Amino acid sequence: MSSIVVFGVDWTAFFATINWLLVLYVILSVIAVVIGSHKLYPSGMGAATIFAIGSTLVLVFFGYRWFSGSKASKVWPPSINMCPDYLTFVPNVRAASSVSGGGCVDLLGVSRGGLLTSSPSDVTAMPNSATASNKLFEYTAKDVSAATDAAKLQIICNRCQAAGVTWEGVFDGDSCVAINKVDATNASRAACLANV
Repeated sequence: MSSIVVFGVDWTAFFATINWLLVLYVILSVIAVVIGSHKLYPSGMGAATIFAIGSTLVLVFFGYRWFSGSKASKVWPPSINMCPDYLTFVPNVRAASSVSGGGCVDLLGVSRGGLLTSSPSDVTAMPNSATASNKLFEYTAKDVSAATDAAKLQIICNRCQAAGVTWEGVFDGDSCVAINKVDATNASRAACLANV
């Protein structure tokens, strides 16, 4: 396709870079503000002015939100809790095999399985205890982050299921959500390497 150059400007390239949906949004927004203000003007100039200012602010907000240049993919959850839902993190537990060196305990009695409820006195004694396996959930968010394949994550999900706990972004009570995320990440890395 040939380019159209007038006064030293390549108009074909210029029009190709325009976001036409944004142009349409601006035109429709201006029309909506003008018509709305015109309809409210018989009620008083104050109502029309407040409508014009308020609707312009709302339309500018959504314009930035919908048409901003950043198209970063959103990963859910934005961050994984240090412990499964409603469990409490205990740092420096000698019995823990976690990457963080700590573990998680159930102070509220939310687990529906093999994890016993701990008391606050158990938490203070736990860093020195080597026999806390039935009261200690040994995986933390650092273990989830360190797991790079589905097999390692499946071990963590199996422990969640055995302990009877859920973990936002890891295990929802039925399926291992983290495996899907790691598989998608590994697939995108493989596709990226295939393109190189």
